[in-house]
Amino acid sequence: MADLRDMERLRASFRSRDGLYQRSGEAPERRVSATACRAAYATALTAATVLAAAAPWPDGWADAPLRRGLALDAAATVVVYGFSFYNNNSSVYDPYWCVLPLWLLFYWKAEAPGGFWFYEPRETTVLACVWAWAWRFFLFVPWEGWTVGLAREDWRYHDLRAKLGRGYWGFSLASLHLTPTLLVYGALAPAARVVLAGSDAPPLNRLDAVALVCVVAALALEAAADETLRRHRAAGKTATCVAGLWGRSRHPNYCGECLFWASLSLFALAADTLTPALAAGPAAMCLFFRLASVPLMDQRSLARRPDYARATRGLPALVPSLRPRAHRD
Repeated sequence: MADLRDMERLRASFRSRDGLYQRSGEAPERRVSATACRAAYATALTAATVLAAAAPWPDGWADAPLRRGLALDAAATVVVYGFSFYNNNSSVYDPYWCVLPLWLLFYWKAEAPGGFWFYEPRETTVLACVWAWAWRFFLFVPWEGWTVGLAREDWRYHDLRAKLGRGYWGFSLASLHLTPTLLVYGALAPAARVVLAGSDAPPLNRLDAVALVCVVAALALEAAADETLRRHRAAGKTATCVAGLWGRSRHPNYCGECLFWASLSLFALAADTLTPALAAGPAAMCLFFRLASVPLMDQRSLARRPDYARATRGLPALVPSLRPRAHRD
């Protein structure tokens, strides 16, 4: 789910680190109660669980847990879409890209040799990494839908409504719900192969250590970028933030997200389960950030902040420069 994070900001109505809080006057109110928001995810997870246990899978799918996981992920997405449509607010989908990966990993864990009763070190590490990634968002960038409900819809969706008219909800299903679901699923697939290896997994090796270091670095990068931006806004500053990592990259948090998904692929490589098809998932996620999220956010910032072009002149889009902004002026 496309700060995938757009999703990792295509879904930015709940991400303070992205600077995309709905401001008064930006879009009409489209209120959704916290009860409805919670019900959307309770229903989606229940539906996925029931289907996982009782669905009549086609021939050839019995030994294809990745295929079944994709079908279950899509089904849960459609359930959430139903709540979005009923409540006339596509932002009901916003936290989906963090919620469903956790369910999917435990579904795959149940399918692995040894099931829930055997935890091989590598798969345990991967599960812990994904949970740490998800809970960082849940705890430090909380979605207001869980507690007080939604007051407005993401400004992007509001703009799309004006352009698409009656075609908006078909577009919302395909592009604002299913597309980010597919992106996150593809990026998660290498981790799925590690979990599915279960008790048949090869021993840990040095590449696992490299992968873990990269995951920790990715989460630390995102946390540092988010905290710097939070303090910038808490101080009441309206100018473009160029402190810390923001003085070395225009989107350091996106860089951390790309590094996280790439790091999960390293675990799959260490387990000798990474194929070119699986590697394409994290690569697609990184391309999405670079080719879709970065331009979208840059255009938004240029339109809203008079100093943005000057403040970010010379800054790389993603990977932080070794030299801070001040040293390039």
